[in-house]
Amino acid sequence: MSARPPARSAESGQASLEVVALLPVVLLVGMLVLQAGAALWTISSTTEAARSAARAYSLGRDPQAAADASLPGGLHAEVSTFGPGHGVQLTVKIPTITPISFGSVVRRVEMP
Repeated sequence: MSARPPARSAESGQASLEVVALLPVVLLVGMLVLQAGAALWTISSTTEAARSAARAYSLGRDPQAAADASLPGGLHAEVSTFGPGHGVQLTVKIPTITPISFGSVVRRVEMP
């Protein structure tokens, strides 16, 4: 008795074709999740840096230095002051991971 090779079905190779077709979609979704994480991280960091800059400005110190010290290394703030009180506005560009730019985060804080 001779051994017969197993019969090949018409679906052989279909699974690898499906993986190749879905790979760009999976990569795009992954990049968008990373971009959303970078945006949330920037929002949180900017809020904290604005508070630090306003606190420093109300104490007569440099708000730009306080904002830069409060932000993580990859972020840079543009600081402006406003109002009769001790108001500070920070603008921080969101880092881009995808070709789509998410813009900037602007936070305004005024200390009494």
